[in-house]
This record gives sequence, C-alpha cells and structure tokens, in this order.
Amino acid sequence: MAEVVSLGGLGFLRTELETGLMLARIARSAKRADKRDRNLLNARKAYEAVLRFMPGVMLTTSQTEELKKKLERLKKELRTLGEDVQ
Repeated sequence: MAEVVSLGGLGFLRTELETGLMLARIARSAKRADKRDRNLLNARKAYEAVLRFMPGVMLTTSQTEELKKKLERLKKELRTLGEDVQ
C-alpha cells in the first residue's frame, strides 16, 4: 500500500514540475501582461506545491535527484521572470 501511495505522490510531483515549467515558458513568451502574470502565478503555485508535498513522499535516491533537478530548473525559470524564490 505504501508503494502505491509513493507512486501516486511521485506522479503528482512530476506532473506539478512539468506543469510549472510549461507555465513558466508560456509566461516568458507572453505578449500580454495578464497572460504573463496568470501563468507566472500558476507556475509559482506548482513550485510551492512540490516544496510542500515532496518531503511526505517516499522516494528512491534516483527519483529524489530527478525531482531536485527539475525543481532547480523551475526555480531558475521563476527567478528569470522576477520571482523571489528560495
């Protein structure tokens, strides 16, 4: 049962990271300020969700490294867009 929960959690984290990265790319290329702001806000929410839920998901070392790399990419994108992320 714990493995199923972990797989679900892993899927959730991967999805949030991929979605956040996609939204950050959309925000970066947006011509209209409202579109940029909306997508940036949602990319930030994805980033924060991963930070909040990742500690509660049992991950292998390779899964942890995979997620940390994507999280770092998302953080970099957000900073490029002017967000103050830790």
